[in-house]
Amino acid sequence: MAARGRSVKLGRTVLTHAARATAVLVALTVVGASCSGDDEAAGGPDAGGTDAEASLDGATAGAGEPAGTGACDDTDPAACLLPWPSDAYTRADPSTATGLRLDVPADGTPTNAGGTPVDPTEWNRNDGFSPAAIALTVVPFVDPAASGLPPQTDIGASLEAGSPLALVDLDLGERVPAWAEVDSAVTDPARAPLRVVPARALTPGHRHAVGLWDLRRADGGEVEPSPSFARLVAGPTTEQQEWLDDLAGAGRPIEDLDMAWSFTVASSDGLTARLRHMWQEAAEDLGVGPDGDPAEGGAPPFRVDSAVDSGDVRLVRGSFDMPKYLTGDGGTGTVLDNDGDPDGIPRRNGTMPAPFTCVLPSTAGPSPAMVYGHGLLGDRSEVEGIGRLGASVGIGFCALDFIGMSSEDVPTVLEFLGDLSAFRTLPDRLQQGHLGFALLGRLLASPEGFATDPSFLAADGTPLVDPGALSFLGASQGGILGAASTAISPDWSRAILAVGGLGYNLLLGRSIDFDAFGPALEAGYPDPLDRAIALELLEGLWDRGENAGWATHLTVDPLPEGGRPSEVLLLEAFGDHQVANVSTEKLARTLGVPRRAPTLTPGRSPDREPFFGIEPIEALPHAGSGLVVWDFGTPAPPTANTPPREGEDPHGKLTDVPAALALVAAFVQPDGVIPDVCGGGPCTGPG
Repeated sequence: MAARGRSVKLGRTVLTHAARATAVLVALTVVGASCSGDDEAAGGPDAGGTDAEASLDGATAGAGEPAGTGACDDTDPAACLLPWPSDAYTRADPSTATGLRLDVPADGTPTNAGGTPVDPTEWNRNDGFSPAAIALTVVPFVDPAASGLPPQTDIGASLEAGSPLALVDLDLGERVPAWAEVDSAVTDPARAPLRVVPARALTPGHRHAVGLWDLRRADGGEVEPSPSFARLVAGPTTEQQEWLDDLAGAGRPIEDLDMAWSFTVASSDGLTARLRHMWQEAAEDLGVGPDGDPAEGGAPPFRVDSAVDSGDVRLVRGSFDMPKYLTGDGGTGTVLDNDGDPDGIPRRNGTMPAPFTCVLPSTAGPSPAMVYGHGLLGDRSEVEGIGRLGASVGIGFCALDFIGMSSEDVPTVLEFLGDLSAFRTLPDRLQQGHLGFALLGRLLASPEGFATDPSFLAADGTPLVDPGALSFLGASQGGILGAASTAISPDWSRAILAVGGLGYNLLLGRSIDFDAFGPALEAGYPDPLDRAIALELLEGLWDRGENAGWATHLTVDPLPEGGRPSEVLLLEAFGDHQVANVSTEKLARTLGVPRRAPTLTPGRSPDREPFFGIEPIEALPHAGSGLVVWDFGTPAPPTANTPPREGEDPHGKLTDVPAALALVAAFVQPDGVIPDVCGGGPCTGPG
């Protein structure tokens, strides 16, 4: 898609194990002891002294200069990188799909306790901003309620004519549903950023604009726009005039704007090309076509280390060899071997082992099988519990570590929280991990894979796994990452994303799991505004390995590598303390899936229109994708970006509900459906 086409006028994870959490907190005390800083006293980067006037058109910023020499945007004087995201931090680049390349200024990024700014080199490879971007700007002492801004509980208000907030897809000429909130993690009201949160992922490659009108303080006083923004409105360039006119189409006059800006979302190529290249090379070596025929193509070499029967369950452990695209031995802390390539396409660099664990029904076959993605910073051993449960209903499970976000990566995570320049190791290793998951699918589906080993055969020689009944189950973290593995794999087209979501930038502040890591980030980056900006920066790389960069290719617009749309079942636990309901529902809107209804008992949700934009399933059983919500009686979650803490956390309770197990078993069949397992009423559990 052409990157900068003319704008159009508007027509209308589971960190639940006590031992692991304790180990993390002990490590944090060591990290915290080496750093110091006053949470509110430290100042942000100096936004003054930089001529931003020439950068307001974005695409021409820094043309001909080295990357990282772009200018700040002084329309928001609170910090160099505000407002965020903004085309002010881009330069023209005709070699990319959007026609842009980021040009985040190296001297304007968040600075850690040692005085070192985040190195933007890896971000400046991107051809746009995150599809999960949360727009940030500081409006001192703004009161969202007094300003009439649409809250999380009334997303639909953002689409009404005359709303003081408009988020517009300029390429489609349509408004995007969103809500506004003040960042509760920044307690100084003079510096707390106003967050504009899109209610679905933004369209890759499209240009967007944010407009805010008639903002008010808590005392009712009017907010005055910054002098620089007032000059922009009074004398816009031709390009600025176009997106200002589009914002005016939302029902408010341009001259009443208090803040507005435009930005371009990264293209699908920019988000997915690295991992797609890795899978394409591996698939070609194995003779795998994109049509997903299990009988076509081979599988990587593998070894079985042990196979133990216990009753009707067989536990198989081993490893296989996968092409390595990481530096060094590929271990924790390494990055993709892609130096010198402006788009970051990695080079193959030998092979590396991928240990697996499978739990299979041992006496009946062939059975459906699921590739399993584990919870927050966990490992493949988690499959043993859920695998035994699955085997009881005739479903096999196989798992790998989600390298990049597995237990071995905890020390690396703690280290880069003190210097976010090293963050890229996480999404880089995640992409290598997704390649491993796709290859595990090959081993389960191909007649040249696991089916050649007696450990995967019944006593009579029957294969234990049905290669035509393969699916994916990601739980918590696995439900936040699983879109990438599913999008590239030709061997499964059914995925269950259980208590998952989209966008870690939305999730972290709303999760109790971040309690274990927040202190390390606070010690590394004492200024709370810096931390707010830093979390948005991180999402611009995290996209490459989590649902935010891949969800638009699951249920529609499949990638050539996957070859077909997927059926996706989303499971939500109402009031989840670890994965925010708003993130699960953002994923549902992005996928365009309907919800099982009745969804909740009337009055349980504080929303004006519960599950806005997620239409009810018309009838059950339903042959297709869907969202199913379970209610365990936990209080409704907060309506700010703070974690739920009241009541008992329902995050891991679905595995104890027979009806939920029956739902999963029905969905993963080759002709699977979403049946009515809740007797016609809302789905509820003990509590």
